[in-house]
Amino acid sequence: MSNKQKGSPNNTAGQAGQKSKPVDQANNGSMVQDEQDMKRLGKDMESMKTNQQLQQDGLVPDPIQE
Repeated sequence: MSNKQKGSPNNTAGQAGQKSKPVDQANNGSMVQDEQDMKRLGKDMESMKTNQQLQQDGLVPDPIQE
């Protein structure tokens, strides 16, 4: 069983498949750590439905932000 399967912390579980940074070097409170993260997040967000689209599908947006 690998470290990831055991739930043990490791240095390879960073965003976008990069090694995670030590806490004192990470941009905590930021949605992205670097340009590659920003591009990945942008692609992820493009595929998300808007609140209006969710409502048209009979779903309730969570959290409700009007």
